[in-house]
Amino acid sequence: MAKHKQSTFERLRNGKLLCNRKERRELEHRLNSADPGLEIINPHAAGIDVGNESHHVAVPAGRDARPVREFRSWTAALEEMAQWLKSCGVETVVMQSTGVYWIAVHDVLERHGLEVNLVDARGTKSVPGRKSDVRYGGCGISTSRMQGAVSSICRRR
Repeated sequence: MAKHKQSTFERLRNGKLLCNRKERRELEHRLNSADPGLEIINPHAAGIDVGNESHHVAVPAGRDARPVREFRSWTAALEEMAQWLKSCGVETVVMQSTGVYWIAVHDVLERHGLEVNLVDARGTKSVPGRKSDVRYGGCGISTSRMQGAVSSICRRR
């Protein structure tokens, strides 16, 4: 049986668009540079890496003295997170979660009037470079959202 040739979209979705090391390294250097050459579509977006014990939140640079913060997962901390995001002028929030821990965060942020999007963690695996919670956490997600590169997943009610 003949092997199915994947389209560019399928290779990108599977994280296999950049096939050689040189291409991946060049993209990683460009994305990590001060000016990656990407247009910011939504400057009022923030990113959250949702975890079971804590959440790492990043807002655009210049909005706060500490643009990346960690919040615990109990309700009072989630309310504090929502207030901080509103005080930073954030209108859209993008969350990355691998479990069900995003549901409480989603509900609190939505109650505070923020547009909340959930992205599939598998979609961010193909982004080059090392991904630690603090460094990558919200930063990469909010950058992706600001550039319009992520699609949201809807939750059924």
